Amino acid sequence: MAEKKGRNAVYVGSFNPIHVGHIETMKYGLEHFEYLNMFVRYNDGVDLTDWDTKQMFFEMVAKDLGATDRVRIFKEESEEKGKSYAIELFYDFIRKTEQVIGEKVDGFLFGSDYEKILPLLQKEFPDMQFIILDRSEGYSSTAIREDLEGHKDWLPPYVYETLKKLQ
Repeated sequence: MAEKKGRNAVYVGSFNPIHVGHIETMKYGLEHFEYLNMFVRYNDGVDLTDWDTKQMFFEMVAKDLGATDRVRIFKEESEEKGKSYAIELFYDFIRKTEQVIGEKVDGFLFGSDYEKILPLLQKEFPDMQFIILDRSEGYSSTAIREDLEGHKDWLPPYVYETLKKLQ
C-alpha cells in the first residue's frame, strides 16, 4: 500500500461521463489519502444524465473500488460551461472546499492539462499538495460523447448501458 500523503484529497470535474481515466485518478487518490472528496460539476441540460444518475455512477464506482466509506460526493453547480483555467476561480474554489468538507484539504488531484497553472497554485497555497496525474492513454469525455460505441471500453458497464438507453 502506498504511503499516505494526508487525510483529504479533492478531485473536481464535470465527469460527463465518468470513465476509466477518472477512475484511475480516483484509485490514486484513495491509495494516497484517507478520503477522496469528489466535487462533481453538474450543469442541467449539458450533462448526459440527471444528477441522481450521475451521483449513482460515483457511488457504484466507489463500491467497485471498495471505498464507499472513503469517497465523498459533492454536487458542484456552476455557471461555467466546460473547463476554465482562470486562476481566481481556482483560488476561490480551493478555499471553498475546506468550508464544504469542514476539514483541512491536503491535496488536489489534476490532469496534466492543468500543469500550466501549477506554479500559481503552489505560490498561493504553499502548504497544499497539487498532484498532476498524466492520463497518457488520452481518455476523454468529449470523445465518448461524440462516439459512445467507439469508446465503450472506456466506461464501466453500468455507465455505458445507461448512456446507451438515453441515446
